[in-house]
Amino acid sequence: MIRGFMLILAMLSIGTLINELTDLPIPGNVIGMIILFLCLQFKIIPYDWVKDAAASLTKRMSLFFIPAGVGMMEYLDLLKDNVMMISVTIVGSMFAVLLTAGWTGQFLGKKDQK
Repeated sequence: MIRGFMLILAMLSIGTLINELTDLPIPGNVIGMIILFLCLQFKIIPYDWVKDAAASLTKRMSLFFIPAGVGMMEYLDLLKDNVMMISVTIVGSMFAVLLTAGWTGQFLGKKDQK
């Protein structure tokens, strides 16, 4: 399991380094997870090496949201000032995802019937 944590941490570090060197608008942790995904897809890293570490992190995922929630309390005034814009954005993006998922499901369903 330690090897899995080390691999995940290494991919996070590589992603952060790439972000710092290239000034990409994508966060380093996202770049790192994309690299890890590609390494797993192309079997550069065996799935068994990270399986236990990933399961352990997934079980404790709710703990990782606590710092973000506490950090939001610092910006409560800013959130109150923009509550309407935030609400419209959330509802709009929810409908966009709902429509996209529905259309994709219909498209794939028609493709399977042929």
